[in-house]
Amino acid sequence: MEQIIKKLRTAGFLVAGISVYQQIKSDPVLQCWIDLIENLSDEDADAPLHYVTAEYAAFCAHLYESKFRGNLSDYLYNRVLLDENVFTTESAKGNYEKLPAQIRDAATNDLNALYAVTRISADDFRDAMLYRYPEDAELISLLPCYTTEPYLYSNVGCWGDNAAKIAEYHRHNGTGVFSEEIAFIFDNGRLVPVKNMDSVRLSDLKHYEVQRNKIVENTLSFLHGKPCNNVLLYGDRGTGKSSTVKALLNEYYGLGLRMVQIEKKDLNSLSKLIGLLADNPLRFIIFIDDLAFSENDDGFNALKACLEGSLSKKADNTVIYATSNRRHLVKETFSSREGDEVHRADTIDDSLSLSDRFGLTVTFMVPDKAKYLDIVLKIAQDRGLKVDEEILTKGAERFALQKAGRSPRIARQYVDMVQGRLEMGLEL
Repeated sequence: MEQIIKKLRTAGFLVAGISVYQQIKSDPVLQCWIDLIENLSDEDADAPLHYVTAEYAAFCAHLYESKFRGNLSDYLYNRVLLDENVFTTESAKGNYEKLPAQIRDAATNDLNALYAVTRISADDFRDAMLYRYPEDAELISLLPCYTTEPYLYSNVGCWGDNAAKIAEYHRHNGTGVFSEEIAFIFDNGRLVPVKNMDSVRLSDLKHYEVQRNKIVENTLSFLHGKPCNNVLLYGDRGTGKSSTVKALLNEYYGLGLRMVQIEKKDLNSLSKLIGLLADNPLRFIIFIDDLAFSENDDGFNALKACLEGSLSKKADNTVIYATSNRRHLVKETFSSREGDEVHRADTIDDSLSLSDRFGLTVTFMVPDKAKYLDIVLKIAQDRGLKVDEEILTKGAERFALQKAGRSPRIARQYVDMVQGRLEMGLEL
């Protein structure tokens, strides 16, 4: 039994010496683990069993409540991949080999120490408790369990031995939350991950091949560090503008693409967002959906300056993609166009200048009847719906008349309705 106490004491010493990955020590799971080690490995500690039991239960509870459902190894390795420190941030920039040897060695030691944590099993803790509290063996046997065998990260091996591979992971995936999430909303100065990202793919979008090819080519240029443009997707509602942008993320996140959506009300903070992302090795589409301004809107000049015109150099890792139903983005009235300014033409030019600052404008217009029906048929085919083509197209046309228009969105809504009725066994 003394061997288990020595094992706990050694693991506790290694964790105490963590330097590069210092922030992980404040993780609630590791804090509970550290408290347990201190109380069980210190011969002079006189903590009662119920206190140690509560610590152990809290440790298990944190693991159970995590997405790893009680797997210590997966939990802690994921925490390692999310950590932001000098080793991970420099590795993300491709500077792993340029790091001083003492930092690389310290990171390796830290990784080995954290790996040692995962080698302490539930049985080890129970044995240590039996050694300290032999008279309570029956109660100790009732304590909960957790697992130390990795499931999601089963091929990693000893973590310190793979420090170079972890560095390479960060070079491709960035650091912190960006290494785990791909889509974010910029809200009140904070990046909030989007947990339920729309799964639309480019292959799900029918027709508009010319428009999509222009946007895909521009996006690939951006991802490969080549010259590219900010993009305005302009056109009728329901034609797939927003879906095209979201599909780009689902298609190319593996190449280091991430997306941050910003609302019009937050455009005054756009330069702050760009600065926040500037040092990240990943590449970001800043997405503004359904963009339109009223006259004298505060966000107008903020966006205009970020597109082109500010003193600061354009960030290499960000590009702005915006969708709008308005070609010139500014809502105008006849009275505003006929206003009483002496140089009214200059004001009109200023209103038009914003859309001109998008280097690429791609137009999406509603399809004609033939294209609309073809979109319906292709979506139904993708979903494997077994419906007579004539029945499907006649229903699609009736649906369009009820909706007072034809668009890819209306086509998808119609197929959704058809699929729902088929699955419920209802007549079309």
